[in-house]
Amino acid sequence: MAAAFIVLSALLVWPSTLVELDVWIRDLSDANRPHWAFLIVHNTNKLGQGGLLGGVALGISAILAHRMRSVRPMIAFLVVYGMTGSVLVVKYILTRVYPHGPGDASPPYATVEQATLLTDLSPAAAYPSGHVLNTIVWYGYLVFLLGAHLTTWQRHLLLLAPPVIVTFSTTYIGYHWFTDAVGGVFIGVIIIRVIQRIRWETVELPTWLEPEKRYL
Repeated sequence: MAAAFIVLSALLVWPSTLVELDVWIRDLSDANRPHWAFLIVHNTNKLGQGGLLGGVALGISAILAHRMRSVRPMIAFLVVYGMTGSVLVVKYILTRVYPHGPGDASPPYATVEQATLLTDLSPAAAYPSGHVLNTIVWYGYLVFLLGAHLTTWQRHLLLLAPPVIVTFSTTYIGYHWFTDAVGGVFIGVIIIRVIQRIRWETVELPTWLEPEKRYL
């Protein structure tokens, strides 16, 4: 996934076929977006709101920490939150103008030459899509916490449906380029796989976080 993200980013630095595809999808969506469709995708895009998802994850982590009498679920949450937030650094390094930028809310919008990475235009924090990344990380984290209480189809639904829905909605409504969403998927999978591979039940923590270890 890291290699895929690097390759994708490299192909977006210049007006490649991928950038042309992004502009074509934006223009096609703009020309075929009735008001009722706008309302649907605008609301389904909220499935990727980091604040709401992070709040739900925090609440569940706190409940599990209380029931387990362990700080470990809260540590896991903080790691997820920190890794997800660190993507903002990527967004501000690999600057990219938004599909309906720069500036005015009406055309002309960014051309193929202007829609590349490392642009001087503003606002330019489109890449990668934070909403799509949120659906990978936070829904994956919820399944990580609650998976034992869910059926197989429920786990698959939570893992697959939100990323697909938000990828479509955020692209169709013009909040992000299509490749922004793809980049969000790549980084989101990296983050959630790191979280899944950590052995949270046995990872060594400082004594001040688990004072009861002094008596073992």
